Amino acid sequence: MIRFVHTADLHLDQTFNKIAAKDSNLAQNLSLATAESFQRLVDTAINEQVDFMIIAGDAYDGERASLKAQFFFEREMERLATANIPVYLSYGNHDYVKDPSHRLQLPDNVNVFASDGTTFIYESTNGDQVAISGFSYDKRWIEDSQMGHFPDRQGEVDFHIGVYHGDMSRKSAGKQYAPFNLAELRQHGYDYWALGHIHQRQQLSANPPTYYPGNIQGANFKELGPKGALLVSLQVGQKAELEFIESSDWQFIETVKELQPITSLEALRDQIERGLHEQIMYAKEEGLNLIGRLRFQSNGDEETLYWWHNYANELLEQLQWSLNNQNASRQEKVYLADLKLDVSSQAQWSASRAFNDALKAAYDRYHDEEVFQAAITDLTKNCQWQQQMATRLDSQDFQTDVLDRVRELIVLEQASQNQEQRRG
Repeated sequence: MIRFVHTADLHLDQTFNKIAAKDSNLAQNLSLATAESFQRLVDTAINEQVDFMIIAGDAYDGERASLKAQFFFEREMERLATANIPVYLSYGNHDYVKDPSHRLQLPDNVNVFASDGTTFIYESTNGDQVAISGFSYDKRWIEDSQMGHFPDRQGEVDFHIGVYHGDMSRKSAGKQYAPFNLAELRQHGYDYWALGHIHQRQQLSANPPTYYPGNIQGANFKELGPKGALLVSLQVGQKAELEFIESSDWQFIETVKELQPITSLEALRDQIERGLHEQIMYAKEEGLNLIGRLRFQSNGDEETLYWWHNYANELLEQLQWSLNNQNASRQEKVYLADLKLDVSSQAQWSASRAFNDALKAAYDRYHDEEVFQAAITDLTKNCQWQQQMATRLDSQDFQTDVLDRVRELIVLEQASQNQEQRRG
């Protein structure tokens, strides 16, 4: 039997800029969160006396990895070396190696897959032989499947493992990440596929076992809940056993609540504070630090939208201030990042039916990708946008987020104006 840790997408020098910019204390805590999560994984590997560790891409957040991240990673690799635990490392689309002279040399226990593929042979203390095949990125995007770099299962070994950083044949605005499909994986006859790139933990196949472990520290509200790695046990003739190792001490969490009819500022405050209290209690019960979002759903009641539009942002600021004071004496830190409102698609945009229909027709035009891209041409041609944002955004997700926000603002503005007129 062999046991190993399968991790991926460490992103050791990720910055959390969007979240951390709102609060200096939060920025300080998050700057340590990813490294601390990886330290816990190394602790687990050592304590469990695993045979080896697999890191399936994106140890660093960028091609030009920071020295702070490199020195930290080197130290952790040395800890594993001291415990006689080898590491099998692939570089992904974030930390691809363009110029090796900008990278520190790693300890001898770290085995790095080449861009044209490598197969390493590991022999355990009980005599089991394991072939571990994989590849590394040498550029940001790889348009074609890299399955050609993987040999068929070697008959003389007890286990054969594939390490693959990529996506399931999905194209995103011309950017591709070594697309593959399950049929290709199965043809090789491997005993386990250790995947990387997707930040949500998921199983793609039970036979052969094919898993994304997810990233080790959530970075935003698309990466909710516990984060960590997989502890994998393989035994000849037996079903693979997997255990999730939770290593992140900071979680992003979103609570969804129905927004009940509101007729006063106090009623709005009460609903928001009750949602926040649930998150505080969850943090206490689980012994976690939380970055929270409260998402409310409204049927479009005009008076309710009026109160939300006028006071939600100010209430958020006051609650954030209050939480910061409480965090100074609280072991489990809780930060309320933002409040979100989802308004029913059936909500009326305007009291005037003609204006309502015209407004919706104008809005619907921008669901056409060409129309939307034409409207933001000046933005997308900006050099700072191209350098800082273009490579990090999925164009379809960005379009959806913008249109959702525009729709929310239209409905809120119209409801607020109508209520102001009624109130004189």
